[in-house]
Amino acid sequence: MNPLARLVCLLVVAGCLSGCMPSSLLDDPGVSLPAKRPKQTHSQEAIDLNDKAVELLTIDQNEAARLYDKALEIDPGYYVAYSNKANLLIGQKNYVDAISCFERLSNLQPQMAESYVGWAYCLHSTGEESEARRRLRFAIAAYNERLKEKPSDSNILINRALAAYLSGENELARSEIERVLKSHPDSEMAKHLLKAIQAPNNKNDPWALIFD
Repeated sequence: MNPLARLVCLLVVAGCLSGCMPSSLLDDPGVSLPAKRPKQTHSQEAIDLNDKAVELLTIDQNEAARLYDKALEIDPGYYVAYSNKANLLIGQKNYVDAISCFERLSNLQPQMAESYVGWAYCLHSTGEESEARRRLRFAIAAYNERLKEKPSDSNILINRALAAYLSGENELARSEIERVLKSHPDSEMAKHLLKAIQAPNNKNDPWALIFD
């Protein structure tokens, strides 16, 4: 499964006690997303090359990378190939080149939350924690946009909570996941994340929940 598809986050309402309390990270991530790009039609040749590269991932990664590059040469706006190539590079621990892919991907699809999460992981892996947290704020903003259309979608809520957890906001993420479980008590994803957050003396890298 594409690791970028395995994500989660949610919405917290700040209370007011003798004056309004500050908004939480999930209420207001403090960043603004670029405007959504118009939908584009992509080259069928580029699509076919991308699909062939996906088939080769477990056989010949070098050839898969070459096919992704060829697809992007034919259609520089074909964001799917950027996403797939970025995941390939992460698997090879080539985080610097993966960051370049995610940067281009976010330009093409500025409201794609998963690209910001992948970008943040690469920054985290290269020791750039402050920038990684900033990318996660963009991810939260993107999840918030999705929630405007689907406010009760458990997958979006969980992915948003996960972004908060990756940002180091453990208590915020915990309370949000607990809220999700009240309305979606059978969500295995929510249960798994809550267990990870509540683990006593948890010294594990939270990113392992996605990129393991």
